[in-house]
Amino acid sequence: MTIKKLSVLTLILGLSAYSFAQQRPVAQTSPPETIKLFFEKTYLQTDRTYYSAGEEIWFSAYLVNAKSTSLTSTSNNLYVELISPQSAILDKKTIRLDNGLGKGDFKIADTIPSGWYNIRAYTNWMRNFGTNFVFQKSIFITNHLKENATYATRNADKKPPGAANPGKQKSIMFFPEGGSLVEGLNSLVAFKTNDDLGNGLKASGSVISSKGDTVTTFQSTDAGMGIFAFNPKANESYKVVGLFGKEPFSAVLPQILKKGLALHLSSDSLQLKVTISANETLFNEINGKSLSIIIKHAGDNVYSGTAKMTKQAISVSIPTKDIPQGISVLTLIDDAGRPNCERLVFINGESKNRLTITPGKTSYKTREKVELNIKATDLMGQPAKMALSLAVVDGLIPDDGSNIESYLLLQSEIKGEIKNAGQYFDHNNPARLKQLDLLLLTQGWRDYVWKKLADSAIKIKYLPEAGLGIKGLVREKLANKPLPNMNVTLFGSGFNGDKLFATQTDQNGHYFFDGLKWYGNQPIKISSQDGKGKKGGWLQIDSVEKPVAIQFKNGLQDFAKKIDAEISKRMDYNRTYKFGDSITLNDVDVKANKGKNVEMFDQTLMTFGYPDQVFDITNADYSYKGLEHFLLTKVSGAQPVDDADSIGNEGITFISNGKKIRPRIKVNNREELVAERLDYYSLTMDQVNQVKVQHLVNNSGNDVYVISLNLKDSALRGTSLNLLNINLTGYYTARDFYSPNYSNPANANRDLRTTVFWSPLIKTNENGEAKVSFYNSDNKGNIVIRADGITQKGAALSSKTSYTVQ
Repeated sequence: MTIKKLSVLTLILGLSAYSFAQQRPVAQTSPPETIKLFFEKTYLQTDRTYYSAGEEIWFSAYLVNAKSTSLTSTSNNLYVELISPQSAILDKKTIRLDNGLGKGDFKIADTIPSGWYNIRAYTNWMRNFGTNFVFQKSIFITNHLKENATYATRNADKKPPGAANPGKQKSIMFFPEGGSLVEGLNSLVAFKTNDDLGNGLKASGSVISSKGDTVTTFQSTDAGMGIFAFNPKANESYKVVGLFGKEPFSAVLPQILKKGLALHLSSDSLQLKVTISANETLFNEINGKSLSIIIKHAGDNVYSGTAKMTKQAISVSIPTKDIPQGISVLTLIDDAGRPNCERLVFINGESKNRLTITPGKTSYKTREKVELNIKATDLMGQPAKMALSLAVVDGLIPDDGSNIESYLLLQSEIKGEIKNAGQYFDHNNPARLKQLDLLLLTQGWRDYVWKKLADSAIKIKYLPEAGLGIKGLVREKLANKPLPNMNVTLFGSGFNGDKLFATQTDQNGHYFFDGLKWYGNQPIKISSQDGKGKKGGWLQIDSVEKPVAIQFKNGLQDFAKKIDAEISKRMDYNRTYKFGDSITLNDVDVKANKGKNVEMFDQTLMTFGYPDQVFDITNADYSYKGLEHFLLTKVSGAQPVDDADSIGNEGITFISNGKKIRPRIKVNNREELVAERLDYYSLTMDQVNQVKVQHLVNNSGNDVYVISLNLKDSALRGTSLNLLNINLTGYYTARDFYSPNYSNPANANRDLRTTVFWSPLIKTNENGEAKVSFYNSDNKGNIVIRADGITQKGAALSSKTSYTVQ
């Protein structure tokens, strides 16, 4: 949209006097034909996956083109949420992305219960595609204080919230290569076993014919996957029998077709070899006809060719040099245009892009300085510029096995749970490509993201965001009728760059400002007037968009007892001595009132047992000088405003954590109208029907007071509803990780940091190098270093190494 920017001098001279030509704001949705369809993915590196209450979750953010791994600037806003085991949003940050990079953190409340939680991240544009591109990962948080126990007495056997409940259900599924079993054709059949937690089961078995003959046998890997060759005969039936460990099972194979095609794929670093077979029944129909081979990557055609069926089995070689790295789908189409076989394949490319992290030594002492040398190289082995984030964590914390490579190239493409995804990209794992191919044969074929998009109609409703936006409505005061062509002006003294903006309402009375940039909570003034410069209308702010539907991702394992005990021990110590980034927890027992939450336009507020103060106004209350006088006299905890208050001298405040805070105001049950409208405080009490004061708590655990006014129509006539003075929260300002310096005399308190060092944005120089340094904590043992990043040319790289502290 177009926003006309005004100088601050104009504001000083008086906004009521100006008049200017203004283009209308763009609609919230544009016709699909005017929008170039593109896709985004985001990845978050967190410092670890296991935390205790009172700690910080540190994260860095990357936004890439979903059809590659190149950083993109298509969106500047990233919404990052902390989700409870009950699928409630506990905290939400709006992160500013610049050139596809951002950073942030969550402070874990000291009242949070133990259990599996989720972190997810998405842009506004991603909302158009459901949850296909929403980043989500599970973390575990432990809190023995919440459970009224010490680390020594806590019941570690108790299952935490968010962990799936194990049962006795076990299963085995079979996946013929290409899609189907066909009589008379030899096929590879992959299989996968699962318990109801999604864990693979060690299994072995046999395929038995109706005559009782053992046709073939199979055995799974420890991950519960495997493969066997099978040639079903005509007019024969088969069954599967086997063992899950020592537990017997029986199963059925997929349907066997009377006629059809079989597809087999093999590959090396240069080409794909495609073998196509037709059984005799089908070959008699297609002899001499051509089949089409189509390869798609990220929904785009990257290869198309034909193969003539001159015999029952033919082979085709396809060069891979022009096929992008990552997952592609190969489809075999007959001469009538019908797809017969499909197969996922991973194009590796054997990239020489590398990221290495090298500590100065392999062994250190506690509190000793550590220096890391970082080196990045490109496809040709030459130095590469890149941005990366780096976490140094106590080896006590287990690794979830994922990284930026495995997520962008694999996990984000196939939505099923993938165990230890990083193993498929570990160059020290010689069997990784065979393991990856087996994974693609078995894992969630129907969840392939681009196939899902192709099968659904995409309706564009949400636009990419270049900055923060404020939208709302201007209507008549008494009649519920929108006012078009009203000039709306916005001023933010704390904005970065331009401070003053103007736009005009559309035919439905809506206004919209976008591309705004400010950090933290800032005062904002909005006013409306007609084309003649006369103030008017009832200016309102819309509620924020509802979040993306939550699909909670269950934790698939319990927190190891010895880890839980050690983390709880550190929590106790840090609680006492307030070391580093840990907080001192107060000895209080906060019990939540499970009453109805209060939905405001920018957040959900929770009742925590504080009683509401409700006053039905009668003739006896008309003697008060006005609403301000009434509130100061009748409302418990209400205090006058300080003379130095930045908003003004009118109104009331409440004390929270030793500071005075202003209440939020709602008028006539309009939840979207939330503002410090100072003119309401001057209302006489004969214009008020009811006053309700609520003491609530937001997702960060901070106090919020809300005054709900029920006013008579006569009150609205005299109130300056064309003005809004509000405080809105903009981009989150990420905190700095606390890293102590032990070059001076050591601190007497013990240093039990679990995250030893965190740096969310490191950039390599022209030589592809960077250096970082930090000091060890007092914890001994193995220390693990993990780094994720993206090169200037769009290669996603990760690295993992370690050293010991003795």
